[in-house]
Amino acid sequence: MKRTLYLLLGSMILAVLASSALAQSLGDVARQQRTEKKKPAVKVYTNDDLSGLDPDAVSVVGEPAPPPPDATTDQKTDAKSDTKTDTKSAPGDDKATGNDKIKGDIAESKKQIASLEHDIDIMQREYRLRAAAYYADAGNSLRDPKQWAEEDRKYQDDLKTKQDTLADAKQKLSDLQDQGRKAGMPSADIE
Repeated sequence: MKRTLYLLLGSMILAVLASSALAQSLGDVARQQRTEKKKPAVKVYTNDDLSGLDPDAVSVVGEPAPPPPDATTDQKTDAKSDTKTDTKSAPGDDKATGNDKIKGDIAESKKQIASLEHDIDIMQREYRLRAAAYYADAGNSLRDPKQWAEEDRKYQDDLKTKQDTLADAKQKLSDLQDQGRKAGMPSADIE
């Protein structure tokens, strides 16, 4: 009996020692893999790197800077050019202005739709909470059934009004998007 007890106790001690040794080796392996994991090299470009390049070969995003004013220009010619106003605008300017207006209208319409959807969601949540509270107490329907019917009717009317307004706003957005497509706007600006 003592022998089996000693054998059992000894095997348990060995199992505990083996598992702790195994856990330590797994931790060591994990640390080693973390240190071996190579991070990708990030190249940082400085002005020194770009100074040897041809200025025409470098691509810059955005509009180029305006040329510096010429110091040799006569002030009288500047005054004369300032007094003249150009009543004609380039045809591209009208199109760009129209596209900007459509883009702004689309953004405003999206904000309005998001606001209406949020309002409808809140209305529905509040209604569900009121309904749960009303139906949780059996005495409510016996005490004042007309009040619940009036509140329910008012909620249904308000919800229908909001949903109609939302449908109108979505239709307006769809019309604006169609108008933008016809004007040749990029889909990123329309959607």
